Amino acid sequence: MPASPVCNMSSHWFFLLAAIAVEIVATAALKSVVSAPWLVAFLPLALIGLSFALLSIALRVIPLAVAYAVWEGLGIVGIAVVGHLLFGEHLTAERIVALAAILAGILLLERGVGDAPVRTAQGRPA
Repeated sequence: MPASPVCNMSSHWFFLLAAIAVEIVATAALKSVVSAPWLVAFLPLALIGLSFALLSIALRVIPLAVAYAVWEGLGIVGIAVVGHLLFGEHLTAERIVALAAILAGILLLERGVGDAPVRTAQGRPA
C-alpha cells in the first residue's frame, strides 16, 4: 500500500528540518575554524554539502518556494541565536523584530501554498 501524501509530506519536512540544523552547525563551524588548519576548514564545507543533500530530498515533495524560504529563514534565525549564545553577538531589539518578521513571512508563505496539490519533482501528484 503506498504511503499517504500526509505521511510522505511529514517525512520530507523532517529532511528539511535536518537540512536546517546541519546548515546552522556548518555556519557556526565556519566561525569556529577561522584560524584552524586548512584541513579542518573543510568540515563546514562538508556539512554544507550534507545540508544541500537533505534539502534536495525535501524538495521532492515540498514546494520550492516554501522549502527554500523555510530553509533560509530558519537558518538565519537559528544562526542569530547560536551567534548570540556561543559567540556573544548582540541581539538588539531591531534584530529581534527583523527575525520575527522573517518567521512571520515563512508562516504566511507556507499557509499560502498549504492548499496547493502536492507534486513531485516530475510534476506528478504525490
